[in-house]
Amino acid sequence: MDNKLRSFISVNISNETLLERIMDIQNALDYTAAKIKKIKPENIHFTLRFLGNTSESKLALIKKELEKASFNPFRIIIEGVGVFPKVNKPRIIWVGVTHNAPQFVELKEQIDNGLKNLGYDKDRKFIPHATIARVRYIKKKELLKQNITHLSERMIGEMEIYQFSMMISTLTPDGPIYKKLWSISSS
Repeated sequence: MDNKLRSFISVNISNETLLERIMDIQNALDYTAAKIKKIKPENIHFTLRFLGNTSESKLALIKKELEKASFNPFRIIIEGVGVFPKVNKPRIIWVGVTHNAPQFVELKEQIDNGLKNLGYDKDRKFIPHATIARVRYIKKKELLKQNITHLSERMIGEMEIYQFSMMISTLTPDGPIYKKLWSISSS
């Protein structure tokens, strides 16, 4: 029987300075306005595609298909704080991409096209972002909106996108543990 692994494809953030700046933003969130759970720094990443429970044999096929992706390294600017689904009812708090976002979207489209060849459906519209916190419930909606608006243009820094990775997620009571299975580098 083929073992199933909870998997996703991501661009990981490994630069310590960037992670420290993201932690500064996490610490600037108003924890009196909502019950907010921070994402651990080692788990902050840009998700390109969540695959869910995937067999090990399918992961090998995915790797073979995605090795066809062709992209040049590109720099992004990580800037601004936003929320999903909307500012009046946030569930996810994220940092966004303001420079070369179209190149990020193009990389995502190449990944989706490769996955389509393996029977995966088209994914939802992609907005390049890295989740930094999850809102459990809101205590003071207006205060939280003001806090997010205040952080919405905060500059975090630059990073180069030169590879994406297949990640495995193991859920634990203390939060998920991520492990890199393999990476595919730029052309």
